[in-house]
Amino acid sequence: MANNKSIISVQINTQANDKQASSFSKGAVANRRMNMQRMQNVLLIWLESSIDDDNADCNNTIKQLKCVVNNVNTFTDGEQCVEFIQTINNNNKVCMIVSESLGKHIVPHVHDMSQVDTILIFYSNEDWDKRWAKEWPKIKGVFRDIKSICEALRQAVHQCEQNSISISFVASNKKLDQLDPSFMYTQILKEILLSIKFEDKYFKEFITYCRDVYDDDERELKNVNQLQTTYKNNIPIWWYTWDAFLYRMLNCALRSMDVDIIVRMG
Repeated sequence: MANNKSIISVQINTQANDKQASSFSKGAVANRRMNMQRMQNVLLIWLESSIDDDNADCNNTIKQLKCVVNNVNTFTDGEQCVEFIQTINNNNKVCMIVSESLGKHIVPHVHDMSQVDTILIFYSNEDWDKRWAKEWPKIKGVFRDIKSICEALRQAVHQCEQNSISISFVASNKKLDQLDPSFMYTQILKEILLSIKFEDKYFKEFITYCRDVYDDDERELKNVNQLQTTYKNNIPIWWYTWDAFLYRMLNCALRSMDVDIIVRMG
């Protein structure tokens, strides 16, 4: 009976979301900033002793990194960096960029942490000994320039997101009243989505929503524009496999059962 009440609640909430799909209040913009952090289950840590927030080159580097990972955290102290990683939920994965000067000391402390997925070494001194980096499997490469490190980071993030997709199997002889409620919610949500008639205005409002979320990300804003102008040129599965924000947004929404975003994406 409790499950039935919960299911009815999901139906009511979802129908309410559909009715209110066209109301984008300005007060929700702050929440979208928070939602943006949840669009990826990956966060980036950059550990470098010379990071200076007042330095233009440093700020430009951070801006480029944010085009790959929304959540960028900088540290100049190794101990503080380790303490921060320990606070991260195991459902999230960490990609690290570490300078060659700190890497040899910090990698042994963080390599076996379950949260840490990938470590990239960013070096400026051509004479440093690169041999030690080969001893650690999570070190995916050593890099001299920000362009190459962003490319490697993009591949690492994509792999993390693919690995985070879960698949559940239900036996054909399983009784419906014995299924996990979350599975039943998913089935109900699917039926509701199939019953909704999505009009062009909802697509336009979704584009507006995306622009608000990514208003400080030039790369993704270009992708939003591409989606708006060429959406009908490709089938939905093509857009899902497109290397841009859509699959990240949908995957995170499905993992967290974020009905608001799922309904918006239709």
